[in-house]
Amino acid sequence: MPTQNLLPTYPRQLLPREAYINEAWLEREREQLFSRSWTFAGVVQDFANPGDVRTISAGNHSLIVVKGKDGRLRAFHNLCRHRGTELVEGNCNVGKRLVCPYHNWVYDLDGQLAGVPAQKTCFPDMDRSQVRLHAAALGIYRDLVFVHPDATPAEPFETWLADLDRVPWPHDLSADGLSENSEELVYELKCNWKVFVENALDGYHLAYLHKHTLGGPTPDKNLWEPFGRHLVWWSTERDGVKHRIPAFMEAADKGWTTRAHDDDAVGYGGVYLLFPTTLLTPNPWGFSLSLLEPVDAGTTLLRVRNWAPEGRRSFSYRAKEAPGYDKVSGRIKSSAWTKHPLESGDFQTEDTWACEKVQRGLKSPRHETAFLAAGAGGEAALAYFQQCVIDLMAEAPPSPA
Repeated sequence: MPTQNLLPTYPRQLLPREAYINEAWLEREREQLFSRSWTFAGVVQDFANPGDVRTISAGNHSLIVVKGKDGRLRAFHNLCRHRGTELVEGNCNVGKRLVCPYHNWVYDLDGQLAGVPAQKTCFPDMDRSQVRLHAAALGIYRDLVFVHPDATPAEPFETWLADLDRVPWPHDLSADGLSENSEELVYELKCNWKVFVENALDGYHLAYLHKHTLGGPTPDKNLWEPFGRHLVWWSTERDGVKHRIPAFMEAADKGWTTRAHDDDAVGYGGVYLLFPTTLLTPNPWGFSLSLLEPVDAGTTLLRVRNWAPEGRRSFSYRAKEAPGYDKVSGRIKSSAWTKHPLESGDFQTEDTWACEKVQRGLKSPRHETAFLAAGAGGEAALAYFQQCVIDLMAEAPPSPA
């Protein structure tokens, strides 16, 4: 955890080019960063009934969160204790028990081994009461559920949250009249996961790449602030007062239904990076949550979920309506664009285009990041994020031989 939550005055590129293009580097991140971090697993509302399960990738770990018969959420490694077979695929309801599809070993929803076929013959000395699924840690913050591969993490959930409680929180998903208004959108990005995070943290590009969509702000009129490893963004266009959306977007509001009593949450951020891979984008018209999943050094899946208030003119999000929707894969990707990204009117498409251009540039042996824009509304947040990556990986124990 950074000892001081201060952005650097004179930011510079800290990660080498190899960090964005090298598969061995990504494997180190899986072992030393993602496997030691808290990863978004879902929202409390995803677990309405006992037996509801969601699967999560956390570095090299496959984890599950399951709602027990007692209504409690628990996290486990998605591994049968027999031979390590994955127990669950995707998100589903498993009923009253978790059953291994390979040899039918049966576990209660609290992780206790409950049944072994032909136990007397094949495992005569087994004491089932001593066998449980490997536990993982679980934390809940504002209805957001996070998991950690370690049952007792070196960095407890409350420590990882740092001082986020100092920031007004935007939306209470259980009480704000918000409902998830679309299927999950999955973007296939041809860039390293950190390229996309750094784009999200880059206040320097807002007034230029997004001049017709977000319309700014310029670097002197927006602000990133660190809270532990996390970062929160505000517009400061309105006489320096922190605001959740650019003035351009507020002026372009066309009467969409807003969250009830939104003025009660004045001061909440417009973008939250929950380190390392979760992005929250709240606004008066809804709430968006994005999770990055590295596929390889040059490919990332971006999974986006959206909530909006019920009303006559709420925003709706449908994958098939997004620029670049590929009906064969069901994903949104640049190879399926039918017009130039700058003609799309969609800032996510503009960002994807820019990130993929950056990634292509990184492949050149002559590539270098010679300068980063100074200021909390420039590119100082990029250097802060990179330092957090470096620090956490440096603190990791060496991999077993």
